[in-house]
Amino acid sequence: MESATQAPPFDYITAPHYRAILEADFAEMQICLQAGAWKAAMVMAGSLIEAILVEHLEWLSSPGDEERLRKIMLTEAIARCEAAEEISETAAKLCSAVKDYRNLIHPGKVVRDSVAAPDQNNAVIVTALVGKITQEVAAKRSARSGFTAEQLLRKVERDTGAIAILPHMLRGVRTQEKARLLLDVLPAAYARHSAYDDIYFDESLLSRISAAYRLVFSEAPEHAASAARMFYTLLLSGDSAEIYRHSKAFFRAPDAKHLEAHERAAVVDYLICSVLPVQDEDDDFAQTLGIGPFLTVQNFGQFLAPLLRHVLSSRPSKLARNHLSVDLISLPEDVQPEAKKHLLRLADLQEKRGNAKYATELREYAEWVDFPF
Repeated sequence: MESATQAPPFDYITAPHYRAILEADFAEMQICLQAGAWKAAMVMAGSLIEAILVEHLEWLSSPGDEERLRKIMLTEAIARCEAAEEISETAAKLCSAVKDYRNLIHPGKVVRDSVAAPDQNNAVIVTALVGKITQEVAAKRSARSGFTAEQLLRKVERDTGAIAILPHMLRGVRTQEKARLLLDVLPAAYARHSAYDDIYFDESLLSRISAAYRLVFSEAPEHAASAARMFYTLLLSGDSAEIYRHSKAFFRAPDAKHLEAHERAAVVDYLICSVLPVQDEDDDFAQTLGIGPFLTVQNFGQFLAPLLRHVLSSRPSKLARNHLSVDLISLPEDVQPEAKKHLLRLADLQEKRGNAKYATELREYAEWVDFPF
């Protein structure tokens, strides 16, 4: 057989173990179809439909009912889902026909009940029903609880315009799914797509995943501390590539306000000592912009030096200048006096060297430090 049934998206299922089982079984069913193993394909389809319906009944049930529900048979699962209007009457009737094909695995029952011999036509119909049932159950699930983290990721991956409508999609998303996006699904997807070779590497997709993360972060303040702490934990235990990737894609300096003081100090030192110095004039400084409120007298000079390298040059960076203006006016009050003295000392030094233009610019920055607003 040249083509197989297209895999339905099982991304409405939030339990990873359940989703993995269904995806693996569906892949096995496709192999059976391609090999012309009609009986095996039909038995697999019946098993998949039963698993899909039982999983949905578990999701609908009260905590503690899972073990009991996992013991019910396909006939009961169909009846319960139809009675609760979780699947259509048409789908229920088709599912009921499928249960006969599940009996193909029992030769004695096949002979006794005169079950029709499997052929390609029946196999194609029965396996296609898996997609229909998945579609109906996924629609019911989304109507009740909004999109899952996996469904939102799938949208971001497949639609170049997804970021424009993502805020609308997030409105009905449960808080648990927002947490999963921030702490697991989006970071894992970014790492996975970053690892692709040159043929499949898609910079625009990485940008969408990063933008999606920031949207979710702003929409889920209840998870902001956990998301920020994830970066701090990565600083302690991750390698340099992981840390830089996360800081570039997800963490932003203002997020440090959600951390404890000792955590914030570590994160700020990393940003000004490891990130800021390697930025070039074409960077947007997104990772460090807004770090001003967290600077200290001790690390102000380390913050200032890399940015001055970009603004006091033959090709001054407007973005670096903007970075300075934003963060100099937001310095803590106890840092402002020393910061101003530091800038004025640098201005005097430039003037002695005959760089009047740079001296004037540095005095202008010094005025920003305690500019009244």
